[in-house]
Amino acid sequence: MFNHLLEGFGTALQLGNLFYLIAGVTGGVVIGALPGLTATMGVAILLPFTFGMDAVTGLIMLVGIYIGAIYGGSISAILLNTPGTPASAATCLDGYPLVKKGQAAKALSASTIASVIGGLISCLALVTISPYLAKFALKFSAPEYFSLALFGLTIIASISSENFLKGIIAGFIGLLISTVGMDPITSFPRYSFDIVDLLNGLSVIPVLIGLFAVSEVFNQIEIMLKEKHVKNDIKMDRNYMTFPEIKKSLPTMIKSGILGTFIGSIPGAGADIAAFVCYNEAKRSNKNENFGSGSLIGISAPEAGNNGVTGGALVPLLTLGVPGDAVAAVLLGALIVQGLTPGPLLFEQNPEIVYGLFSAMILGNIILLFVGLGGI
Repeated sequence: MFNHLLEGFGTALQLGNLFYLIAGVTGGVVIGALPGLTATMGVAILLPFTFGMDAVTGLIMLVGIYIGAIYGGSISAILLNTPGTPASAATCLDGYPLVKKGQAAKALSASTIASVIGGLISCLALVTISPYLAKFALKFSAPEYFSLALFGLTIIASISSENFLKGIIAGFIGLLISTVGMDPITSFPRYSFDIVDLLNGLSVIPVLIGLFAVSEVFNQIEIMLKEKHVKNDIKMDRNYMTFPEIKKSLPTMIKSGILGTFIGSIPGAGADIAAFVCYNEAKRSNKNENFGSGSLIGISAPEAGNNGVTGGALVPLLTLGVPGDAVAAVLLGALIVQGLTPGPLLFEQNPEIVYGLFSAMILGNIILLFVGLGGI
């Protein structure tokens, strides 16, 4: 395995492959930072451009976009209180309050460092224990998925501890919204009011933009109407996350990275679930931390978690041919187009592609560190 990984680094570091990896990561950050464009959409749109490429080169670029887009969603979540991707919704809770204190650079650097650490942890799991993780993840059946959904609902209690009633009301509204569309078992239309566009339900992205972006717009309009001359007296601090702050947040980053990798390896779970689960776990573990008012741990936890999914989602894809999330499903299509069949035989017949992809993910996260910190 070690020899294959060295060969993989040799493949990923080839000038052409490295160029496409850098372009993929940078482009992914831009896609993720634009509210409404998801990582899945970015990978799907650029998939046709890889058809004429070498298999390794095409997959390297798509993986770069995936890594960059999941991180990129945190940029608009922190700066505009509007998640660029659903995976960054939890980052708004502490990211934007820190910006209002004039510490945007600190918030963005925390997101970057946590994203890279979470991504590297998932890569480590992908390289070393992917077959074992995949077998365990496939044991998830209806009772386990129900328990996971129920656990997701209990997170409402933790996040909305300051105003539990509001949290319960918001949770019920969320459940009501999720019932719109065709029943997944009987295909009976629910609350569609004979509108064809509602048969597929309400998409997450418009709901998130309406929830975060529109409410923020109304808040800003209210401030402008109340004050004839809006005073911007916030002094922007250009300092990044300090070493003592990194040291304090590191245990949370590592724990969230591991949690995110595990959740990512469960088919159908996804980065948005991982982000909220990791945020909830960080809140439970750090009782003295002031969450919701600009906590660096509150930014680090969801960002390490959702980037941990990037490697985790590829575990069942590459080992068993079962995609872990929507982006992995698009990557499955990319593999099939290139004439490759995901599964155990892929490791035996095409080790240069598999380990080239592993190496590209490790390098992609390192590139993300420089792109993210350099772009702040």
